[in-house]
Amino acid sequence: MYRNAIFGAIGGLVGWAFISLTLRFETTGTPQLLLKDALLGALVGLCIGLAIGAADQTSDGWSLRKIPRIGLSGAIGLGAGLLGLVIGESIFLWAGGGVWPRAVGWAIFGLLLGIGQWPVTRLPSKGIYAGLGGLLGGLIGGATYERLSLVLRGIGAGREIALTVGGAVGLVILGACIGLMIGLVETILRRAWLRFVYGPLEGKTFTLDSRRAAVTLGRSDACDIMLRNDPEASPIHAAVEAKNGEFTVSSRQGSVALRSGGAAVVVTDYPLKPGDTIQVGRSRFVFESDAERPAEATL
Repeated sequence: MYRNAIFGAIGGLVGWAFISLTLRFETTGTPQLLLKDALLGALVGLCIGLAIGAADQTSDGWSLRKIPRIGLSGAIGLGAGLLGLVIGESIFLWAGGGVWPRAVGWAIFGLLLGIGQWPVTRLPSKGIYAGLGGLLGGLIGGATYERLSLVLRGIGAGREIALTVGGAVGLVILGACIGLMIGLVETILRRAWLRFVYGPLEGKTFTLDSRRAAVTLGRSDACDIMLRNDPEASPIHAAVEAKNGEFTVSSRQGSVALRSGGAAVVVTDYPLKPGDTIQVGRSRFVFESDAERPAEATL
């Protein structure tokens, strides 16, 4: 969650820098206003989309293989921002102004950006969680963005200062809210995940989706979860596979061990239960699920 929030805030700040440099022209009519909002939304959406994509894709390390997915997240953000801001501006004009009509546009942007994480991550559940989180984050951040500008004007700040300061702080808050809420909703609603308790990824979690056939682990850049800094991990060491709504861990190019009470038992095709601790190479992860945990499970 915090990683998403920080990356989102950076994306909002970079987006503000771009629009400050490129969109300083005034508009005189509705078509020009909608065009300016479309450009603003596209630039901010691109930056926040790239940031959210980078936060997710680099959680287990950096590799060139991930650049296309980060780029796809940016492209989705561009389209989401363009569409969301044009719709939001239309609602704003129809409603005669106000904080919440303006926030609707950013909420639509957050919703579309979040749903767009489905093809980026290839996890349907991720799109659902991120869509809901993006909607909430866009609504909260967008309302804060608009309210901040109004407050600055209300205390006597000039229009230029209100737009500059309000835009910078507001977009940072917007990006942080979208990133934070995407991570928060996923954490609350996800049904199964891996929590690493030892090794280079210690402290990190990875969401599982029963609609995705397999998630691979290993040192190779081609793996879904990279164990690059684990010297005992094979290129494609193991996989967590979804079978009939349940998850099974299986060996690929390396051994897999079930750890219980300090002892390790080698397994080849093991159905996971909540609380199971699995070792691949030097790395260990705990399988977590919202299913009821057996009393004998050992963490």
